[in-house]
Amino acid sequence: MMKKIVFIFALVATCSFFANAAEIIRPQLVCGGEAKSFFAQIYYSNLKTLNNKPIEAAAVKADCDKDNLYLTFDMEDNDIITEATENQTKLGGFGDAVQIFLKSEKETFLWEFFVSCNGKKSCFFHIGAGRMSYPQADSPFPDFKVENKLSKGRWIAEVTIPLSIFREKGFKFTNDEKWTFMLIRHNDSRFHSERDNACYPQSGGSSSDPAYFGELVLK
Repeated sequence: MMKKIVFIFALVATCSFFANAAEIIRPQLVCGGEAKSFFAQIYYSNLKTLNNKPIEAAAVKADCDKDNLYLTFDMEDNDIITEATENQTKLGGFGDAVQIFLKSEKETFLWEFFVSCNGKKSCFFHIGAGRMSYPQADSPFPDFKVENKLSKGRWIAEVTIPLSIFREKGFKFTNDEKWTFMLIRHNDSRFHSERDNACYPQSGGSSSDPAYFGELVLK
């Protein structure tokens, strides 16, 4: 009998350990909170420069109200490249751009937004991270607002995303739905030998894998 009790106790303890180990602790971006800074990861060294040019920093600040999500990106950029010509394309391959993934932990669905420094924008709805290229991904194209402010050495992108985009799919866009995100800055530069991309949160893994997403804390 004693052996049976010990076995049951060990089994419960083991299950509890794995349940706690499986709990995901995500970096947070709080609406109305402080801005979060992020840099490109340099995998081959811990240097802060490439070709004697600094790795350009970015910061993001989030806010929201009952109608919209607001994301403001403030980015150092000494070589602004504006090559995007069309909306509703993968703008990360056409000069400087920002890419935004948003997903509720309650569902597989995720949204992918692109913003270019010359005002082009895209939004793709995906049924899951493992099914991101299918005929309906870019149709219809929901509208959202982008305002760019370009100056010497700096690009500020103010992105306004209507919450109706998510509510049309049955979401309320509340903290109960545990919204998560990945933010990617695509930074083309003639000064650097490699494309100077950066993610928040820094993942070290696939930027479109929800396992690496951060937590978006709403008001």
